[in-house]
Amino acid sequence: MLLAFVDESDRGDFRCFAAVVGDEHATKALTDRLNAIVRQASVDFGVPRTSEIHGHPLFHGKDDWKDVGARARAGIHEKVIDAILECNVTILLRSVSEERLRSRQDRKNYPVRFPAEQVCFQHILQRVDRLAKNASSYALVIADERGDRERHRERFATYQTEGTPGVYMNTTLSSLLDTVHFAPSRRSRMLQAADMLAFTYRRHQTVVESDPRAQRIMDRMWSKLIASGKLFEPGQWP
Repeated sequence: MLLAFVDESDRGDFRCFAAVVGDEHATKALTDRLNAIVRQASVDFGVPRTSEIHGHPLFHGKDDWKDVGARARAGIHEKVIDAILECNVTILLRSVSEERLRSRQDRKNYPVRFPAEQVCFQHILQRVDRLAKNASSYALVIADERGDRERHRERFATYQTEGTPGVYMNTTLSSLLDTVHFAPSRRSRMLQAADMLAFTYRRHQTVVESDPRAQRIMDRMWSKLIASGKLFEPGQWP
């Protein structure tokens, strides 16, 4: 069985989700690697061993990472990306342009206008379903806790009974088990991995770093992701 850990990031018009998908062995291996990174950061910089690896605080030096220098934080960021790529996982990166989606909905007179964030999450679910089918297996989806989680559960149930909206990739998500489960990312290294991927994706696509050194690091991490062969059907819609 596959486990799909999902988190999101957004900036203005850009809404994106990332997922880390792997079996129980990959989940254990990546969790151990991320725990090791934080243990070393605890030795080197005094952060708690339970510190969350979260994109925004790590990048900007907030919360548990406030006393860690920028260069060290960038190094930890890259170590996390490297750890993900070294494990036997598949990575999903999908984004939706809110402005272009609204324009398409107006132009084609959509009868139901789902928000960009919901459309993007649907695209992730469809691809997790396809990955599970390709592996002749099933998958359980675990997402970061959010205030509108009941709406997502309701939509998931509708997809399973009526199919996903539209003709393209229409599916009842038959390879996805149960419902969407929500958990606190602070207690899940796998959700933290998904968050770091979503943050890196969104940051690279929407921000030109003011510091050329930071831009080189972001470009290098993005190049590693693209060259890894682990990305499954990445892209933006419309």
